[in-house]
Amino acid sequence: MNTLSHSYNLTLVFFSYALAVSASYTALNLSGRIHESQSRSRLLWLCTGAVSMGLGIWAMHFVAMLALHLPIRVQYHLGMVILSILFAIIASGIALWAISKRTMSWRRLVLGALCMGIGIASMHYTGMAAMQMNAAIRYDWFWFSVSIAVAIGVSVVALLLTFRLRHANSFREMGLKMAAGLVMGAAVAGMHYTGMYATTFIGHEHVAAEEGAWSAAPIWIAYAVGAVTLLILGVTLLSMYMDKLFKGNTWRMMESDERYQSLFENNYDAVFFYTLDGEESVLNPAAKRLTGADRLSLEAMMGMCDAKDRENLAARFAEAVDGRAQTYEAALIAMGRHVHLNLTNVPVFVDQQVAGVFMIARDVTEQKQTEERIQYLAFHDALTGLPNRRYVEETLDAMIDEARRMGTVVYVMFLDLDRFKLVNDSLGHDYGDLLLKEAAMRLVSGIGNRGVVSRLGGDEFMVILAETSEQSVLEIADLLNRTIEQPFLINGHELYITTSIGISRYPQDGEDRHGLMKTADTAMYSAKERGKNSYHMYAPDLQQATADKMFIQNELNRALALGEFTLYYQPQVSLKDGSVVGMEALIRWNHPERGVMFPDQFIKVAEETGLIVPIGEWVLREACRQNREWQNLGLPPLRVAVNLSARQFLKKDFTQSVAEILEQSGLEPRYLELEVTESTMIDVHRASNTLAELKELGVHIAIDDFGTGYSSLSYLKEFPLHRLKIDRSFVRDMKGSPSNRAIVQAIIAMAHHLQLHVIAEGVETSEELAFLQEHLCEEVQGYLFSKPLPLAESTSFIRQQNEKVS
Repeated sequence: MNTLSHSYNLTLVFFSYALAVSASYTALNLSGRIHESQSRSRLLWLCTGAVSMGLGIWAMHFVAMLALHLPIRVQYHLGMVILSILFAIIASGIALWAISKRTMSWRRLVLGALCMGIGIASMHYTGMAAMQMNAAIRYDWFWFSVSIAVAIGVSVVALLLTFRLRHANSFREMGLKMAAGLVMGAAVAGMHYTGMYATTFIGHEHVAAEEGAWSAAPIWIAYAVGAVTLLILGVTLLSMYMDKLFKGNTWRMMESDERYQSLFENNYDAVFFYTLDGEESVLNPAAKRLTGADRLSLEAMMGMCDAKDRENLAARFAEAVDGRAQTYEAALIAMGRHVHLNLTNVPVFVDQQVAGVFMIARDVTEQKQTEERIQYLAFHDALTGLPNRRYVEETLDAMIDEARRMGTVVYVMFLDLDRFKLVNDSLGHDYGDLLLKEAAMRLVSGIGNRGVVSRLGGDEFMVILAETSEQSVLEIADLLNRTIEQPFLINGHELYITTSIGISRYPQDGEDRHGLMKTADTAMYSAKERGKNSYHMYAPDLQQATADKMFIQNELNRALALGEFTLYYQPQVSLKDGSVVGMEALIRWNHPERGVMFPDQFIKVAEETGLIVPIGEWVLREACRQNREWQNLGLPPLRVAVNLSARQFLKKDFTQSVAEILEQSGLEPRYLELEVTESTMIDVHRASNTLAELKELGVHIAIDDFGTGYSSLSYLKEFPLHRLKIDRSFVRDMKGSPSNRAIVQAIIAMAHHLQLHVIAEGVETSEELAFLQEHLCEEVQGYLFSKPLPLAESTSFIRQQNEKVS
């Protein structure tokens, strides 16, 4: 064996370098085309480029191999040659993929360079392995390693240059691209010849060529391979040029006119230009700001929309391609923001043929939001956020129509917050608004998804229920009553209110919206008249009650002006000695048509209308005046007890009004007792302050109807009170009701523990009187002693009773 000398054909060496430069320049142009392409077009160019560039690099290697002259005959194994070509194509594909991305990270650069370098080295040494000759190949492992390193280094340079120059279009940039091609060509060729420098050919005895090997005159084979390769590279470059020319001719035509260019660049609206297939796009600055992209294919834009708008966008674009302009709307997610766009597609005609489409997009997001806000406000209550009257009326109409077709029932509830006006009058509208919002949340929570809750206005709410039973509706009404009666904590004030609910049914109580709402309203007022904090189903006889209520409401104003009210007095007797210690003032209405009317016939209406305030002030003034008059007549001093309405009690200047009335009447404060109910104390904190002021004034305070309200005993012990008044509902039938006796006994014991006097009302039998005496009740009033008496009879009763005692 001996080392074979070898030489190179310089012509073929330079020819191989020219092939390397051509392949490098083609790669530089392919990178830009691949980056600008979209979806399937990008994949096509990537595959085509990999084949073209790979064949160019392989041809350079193969021609350089043929430039090698050895003193022996050389043949090549066809299978190994094909394998080397595949390595070159794969390496080229990896390189083009690496530079086709928007950015070039170091990780992608290193990974791409390693893969590409190893692929080129594999191509080279596979090609060397394809040589069949009467010699063996030996490698210097140092220079072999250097050739691998050179291959990887060449790949790094190639990737960086290709990525940096992929968008080069100007003459200066084209010059840089040509220079880069020369550098890359030299680097690729340098790798080959470094590998050859690491190679030594060792001659030995003749070995017959293997089957499948081929040989030919090296020079003409080299030129033939080179010519075919240059033809392939040229066709690739020409294809890129024609594709760009075909798809970009309309855009270049626009660029040629500076007026259109200025209009495009400076347009406040986003403008997209698309080729007919929607894959190529040009965006003006406004479009780039809107989407955050430099290029955006139609498919990519459609991907930013929901399914409905995606289909609409595609259909409208197809119409524009057919030559029909149109305007429409679509919504998409851009830059993490939901954007509403008003879109106009304008076909671009060149030589009477559609050559592209302008898509002009105006951001109407704020306008849409404003419209949606207006729409929301049109159908929702601004304070609570609940549907308003307009919304619920339209909803009720639709539900009635559905029920009419299906033969089902629709239920309507009217809800009114009892004593809500007291909150506004005593604490102000700010507290009232907060209370309404909290009540609305409770109602929505109670109804859930079983119906629709709305606010009609003020403190009136409405609920629509369908597809449910009457029993379920009644259970829901009871739940709402219990939900609202729980204390409301508003800015440190513990407030107690209730709700009255009226219920009507379709079709029994009304065949349309107006009828149902009217009957539900009537039923609600019936619930109020039954003591509030309850619900009532509509019945036909309620219409008469509603008419009576309207009559009373109209007559009250006239009665106050004409002085039709008068006071009756019911004696309060001491169980210690039987003397009259007080007189409770009770109002009566001398109606010209209906005669004497009792408080339960008009007081509730007066409270609802607000007339209770001037009526109550008249009662207080008249009672104080009359008590002073009795004293002037020489009768022994006694208390006069006056019932207060919640509206009176919660007036901000109530204590001052009482002081003025006492001063005007000349009555000492200790002879006036004001009776308030537990339910009057809607605001415990406010009530406590008012009671303290009245006590300081010297007025006596009594809790009327004790045990029927819901005030906490922890608050009660803090109130400055003088008496507890046991409600007649507990006193009545104590003989036959052990529970009533236990309640009365407990109230008396508790009052004495709190150092309060006790007075029992509604005493009608000697048995009841005996029980009260046995348990040390201090005072009583009731029919056992006297019914309420007009003024003259009251005066006589006081005189006669005190004469008996004396």
